[in-house]
Amino acid sequence: MTIADHAGLLGIPLAFILVSWLFKYAYILFDHAVWGIHEPPALDIQMLNPADEQRPLGQFAILGLIYGTVKLAEVWLGSAVAVSLAAVAALLLPASVAVLGLERNVFKALNPPVLAHMVRGLGATYLVVLAVIAAYIAGIAFLLQKISFLPLELAIALFGILSIFSMLGGALYERRHELDIDTRHSPERTADLERREELRLSEAVATEAYGLVRVGSHIKAWAMLQDWLAAHGRSAENYRWLCERVASWTDPRYVTRLTEEYVDKLLTLRQDGQALDVVADRLEKDPSFRPKTAAATLRIAQRAARGGGKPRVARALLADFAKRFEGDPAVAAAEALASELVR
Repeated sequence: MTIADHAGLLGIPLAFILVSWLFKYAYILFDHAVWGIHEPPALDIQMLNPADEQRPLGQFAILGLIYGTVKLAEVWLGSAVAVSLAAVAALLLPASVAVLGLERNVFKALNPPVLAHMVRGLGATYLVVLAVIAAYIAGIAFLLQKISFLPLELAIALFGILSIFSMLGGALYERRHELDIDTRHSPERTADLERREELRLSEAVATEAYGLVRVGSHIKAWAMLQDWLAAHGRSAENYRWLCERVASWTDPRYVTRLTEEYVDKLLTLRQDGQALDVVADRLEKDPSFRPKTAAATLRIAQRAARGGGKPRVARALLADFAKRFEGDPAVAAAEALASELVR
């Protein structure tokens, strides 16, 4: 820019190319901030091509239109109206830049309803953006008054422009949910990718375990499933997922044992209603299924009979209770509950 300044008329094309390069980079920096990419983009020789990126040209056209409209308003309607119009345009300019950056459409960047939607979406953040821009302009203007070295003046101006574009992109990223903006990097997207990768690895473990089941290597298959549960903290959700995966296996012993453990886990968490639902669902598919212990069986039967609204489940669990748990202290309570259900 210093060379262009000293080159007179011959420096105009150079200045145009460099300004175009600057604002192309500013918009690409804006894109990276909106997408949630923390690293700034690298400068590219392609940015020297004025026709490659149309947003800077569109922004200059918008600024020219604003300037022309204000001047016409001053001539036809007076300076007060012109000043008011200029103030409104200045307040909405960041929203126009944001819309142009996102939509790449000059007409949308001039559309008042679209600009109003952008301002509403940013909410109080838009006021912060305006305040920061005002502070930047005031600070840069003050520094330029104190400095008379052109290269340093240009460096300060460039820093201000790039900072404003980066800050505006960051504001859109922070309000991405309200504005329904699709980002490339975000905590939600990262978490979703991690969940997908975890699911892929879990599916691979289940598939490998089933392969062991099919060749009769039951000890290894069961150990693999137990290792997977241990690695995932034996949560109720992981038990549910694994029970769903093994339900279609040819050997029903796996889903039976895992469901027994799943029910015990739910009862430990005092989620008796969910445990009842799991048992009821399993009984529909396998009428011979029963919880593993006398305490678990009686507790679920009591829940089914006295508050769960599933007396048939209670009767099924109590039908062979005395035989399964002969001599257990809970047999008397189970028989009393069975008598209640007969009445």
